[in-house]
This record gives sequence, C-alpha cells and structure tokens, in this order.
Amino acid sequence: MEIVLASNFDDRLVAETRDLPVSTFFGNYPRTLTGGGRPPTILPPVDAERFRRHLEAVHAAHRVFYATINSADLGLHEYRPGFAEAFLREVGDLLDLGVDGFVVALPLLIELLHREHPSVPISVSTFARVRTLNQAEYFRGLGAETIVLEEANRDFALLRGLVRHGHRVEVLVNQTCLSGCPFRAHHLTTSSLAAQPETPCPAFEYPILECGVEYLRDPARLLSSILVRPEDLEVYEEVGVSRFKISGRNKPTDWLVRSARAYASRSYPGNLLDILSFVQVRGPRGFLASRAGASPEVAAFAEAFDALSGLSIDNSRIPKGFLRRIAATDCEHVSCAECGYCGGVAARAMQVRGQPLSHYVPPPGLRAPAGLLAAIGTAAEVPAATGTAPAGSVPAAERSAAVAGVPP
Repeated sequence: MEIVLASNFDDRLVAETRDLPVSTFFGNYPRTLTGGGRPPTILPPVDAERFRRHLEAVHAAHRVFYATINSADLGLHEYRPGFAEAFLREVGDLLDLGVDGFVVALPLLIELLHREHPSVPISVSTFARVRTLNQAEYFRGLGAETIVLEEANRDFALLRGLVRHGHRVEVLVNQTCLSGCPFRAHHLTTSSLAAQPETPCPAFEYPILECGVEYLRDPARLLSSILVRPEDLEVYEEVGVSRFKISGRNKPTDWLVRSARAYASRSYPGNLLDILSFVQVRGPRGFLASRAGASPEVAAFAEAFDALSGLSIDNSRIPKGFLRRIAATDCEHVSCAECGYCGGVAARAMQVRGQPLSHYVPPPGLRAPAGLLAAIGTAAEVPAATGTAPAGSVPAAERSAAVAGVPP
C-alpha cells in the first residue's frame, strides 16, 4: 500500500505519519500561473522559504513531494504571448525548491512539462476526469505515468482495464462527491480560475452549494457517493491498485493524520465522516452561518444546512461486503431508486443528531440556491506572485469562513 497525502505545509504532518506507508505528499502555493485546483482563500499561505523547509522535512523522512498544477481551465491565458515560457519558469522554480513530481490535468501542460523535463514524473489529476482506457492511453503518450481516479473510483471494469494495460493507478478515497455529479465541471472550472492571477476569487464556490442541497434533500445519497471506506481498500488491491490518495490540503494536521492512520490500518470503527471531506455540507454550513444576516433566503439555507450538522455514519454498521456489492452492480446504467442498496445501508448506518435517518425531514420547498450568488461575492485578494505570499497574508478568520469544511 502507498498513501498519497495532502500537505498543509505543517512539518508536524510529516513527523506524525513517518510510521505510515505515506510515499508522497502533494500541494502548492495558493496562487500560481495556472492555478492549483483549490481556491487560495482556503489554503495556508506559503512563501518560498516555508515551501523549501517543508520539502526538506519530506525528503528527510524519505518521502517525495508532488506539486499540484492541476487546473482544468487556464482562462484563455494560454493564448497570451510568453505563457509557455512563464509556465516553464514556474516549473523550474518548483524543481529548484526540491519538488519531485507534478500533478497535472491539462494535456497542454503535460506536454510542455514532459518535453522540457522528460525524467520528472507526472500524475494525471482527478481534474482531467479520466473515465476511459483510451483517455488514459492518450495521457501516457504525452508523458504521464500515473492516472488518478476520483469520479470513476467505483468503476472496476475501468480499473481492471487500466491495470491490465500497465497503468499505475491512484484512487482518491476520502471525498464525498455525488455519484455522477452534474455540478462537477462547473466546480472544477471555478476552483481552477479562482487560483490564477488577475482572477477574483469567490468567497465560496457555488457548485458546492448545489451538491449540498442534494444531500439536504436525501442524506442517504452519501452512501452512493464516491467515498471509499478504509475497510474496502482490499477490493482495489485485488485488481492491482495499491496507491490511495487522501485529499485535504485545507485541513488541520490532526485531521489529516487521523485520516491517514485510518486508511493505513484499513479500519475506522467510529463516525466515517470523521475522515471524509464532506465538503458539501460542512462548507456551506460554515459559510452561510457567517452570512445569515445578508437576506432571508441566506438565513433559510443556513438553517437548512445546520439541520445536518449532527449527521453521522456508524461505520461498524456498514456491511463487510459493501463495496463488493457495489462493484457487482452496473451503477453507471442503473438508477439509485431502481437498485436501493446504498439507501438500505444508509437507513441502518446513518443518524441525524442521534435519531435514525428515517426521522429526518428535508426542509420544505427547498430550491436550487441560485439566489445566493449575489450574497457570496468575492473574497479579499490573495497575493498573486508565486512564492512571495507573506506568512499570515490571509487572516485565519477569513480562511475558516471560506474553508471547505468545519472541523469535525
């Protein structure tokens, strides 16, 4: 087993996971030329010296570090004169700091990077949305060596095909995105553009609100999301996948250590949400609470999300063969209503504020949250110059208001 762990640039994270099979850490500056897959307001400010010292700690622990340049959209900046040269300078600066590899989504950037640095390993980001073997083959032809799966992490036919054709596969395990999420493309574009220079960063990512409303309507959908339990890693290993990614660059060190330990031990007997992102409810709950006075509509949504603040998933009540049963189901072509398996498990394993899930009543008349866009607005500016963001440049209160999750 290899664990690929998000870094919040706290050296204690490296020290407290030295006994775990963590092979790789990943992260980057809050703002870069291409963007790095997360809005800068939710990430810890990092300057070049802090970056360098953190890489020294990673290497001293005999781990490697991959920089995320995984934007799914460059805002058409790639058409500007000098873009490729500026991108390669940024890559060179990161390599000079000690970065060992890169996580990239766009074929253009993979091609530029591999042509200039053919020996540097490249992982294809989840933002590339690889869903077929042909896509993976194309990325390998460009120079990538690892395919990271998120949306397709329960597509075992794809997993078997990738392994059969010699791809190194990495599976993201602790996200709670809706299965087949219709808001995904908008979310990736939002995250990508928010982290680029000259682009205003939204105070909160609207597509997360859209996902969250779906969970307000039916919390049981969490069990049919893309989450992977620590107990189910063996199902991946049986098809030849042994590299597992834990996300959470915006999370506290204790949270990241807890999640890494759970997956390394292949067991977590408590509330499964303790180790999962659950950004779709934690994020809106924290943000809307801070804006509840903006309008009656904001207040109503804040109250609706607060109702799920006591949601829990008793992992001990999820059947041992949970993922095997899902792997044997053609989820891509069978509706959840038609199957009903995850809903039945949710009824046994999930509670809201200590009460069975069946007692939960969705807020009446819940609409799409488009009316909240004006109340979201943009966040305070984050310094755009790569590697020059001074420590503390983004106040902790601001980061916690925009952060994708309230600490469990």
